Amino acid sequence: MHISGRAFTLALAYVALSASAESDLNSGAGPGLSAVTRLNFRLTVPRIIFLRIGRGTNFADNTLVDRVTFAVNAANVGSAVPVAGVGSAGPVVARVLGNGGNVSFSASGVLGGLAKGARRIPWTQITSSTSGGTLPHPAIGNGVSGAASTLTAVSGMVDQTSTWSFNYSNATPVEFGTYNGRVIYTATLP
Repeated sequence: MHISGRAFTLALAYVALSASAESDLNSGAGPGLSAVTRLNFRLTVPRIIFLRIGRGTNFADNTLVDRVTFAVNAANVGSAVPVAGVGSAGPVVARVLGNGGNVSFSASGVLGGLAKGARRIPWTQITSSTSGGTLPHPAIGNGVSGAASTLTAVSGMVDQTSTWSFNYSNATPVEFGTYNGRVIYTATLP
């Protein structure tokens, strides 16, 4: 197959023109001579969901799991005098950020509650309060997700944070020892 020099030159010119940006060339001697071109912009933002409960760096995968500790005074065991929890670094700071509309937010406690062997303290004995923000603490489910809260998006964004405090109701006497449990929080975009 033979390609003429003229055909090759035309093919190169076509490739060069198809890869070129828009341009406008005008000529003239009078005033008001101008050239106009356009440039298109595109910005791609990924869809994200971020959840932080406790200490940590925003927008990072923090691996430290904070702990809330309750220390019942011996004279108050089972007295119905609430016992304030103390977080690993003080009150627990929580944040949910999502950019894809409303966010469903829920909490699932380990089945049966806080445990010491076969002994249990149900999640209903742990209460929470929210201060300094707009992120409510969700209901803790017993082995399943509790009733989910809907965090309403503003202009497609959810960015809510709060400080949470916890209390143990201390309503019933329980056997001595250390009871442990874990709550798993989930933030979901539809």
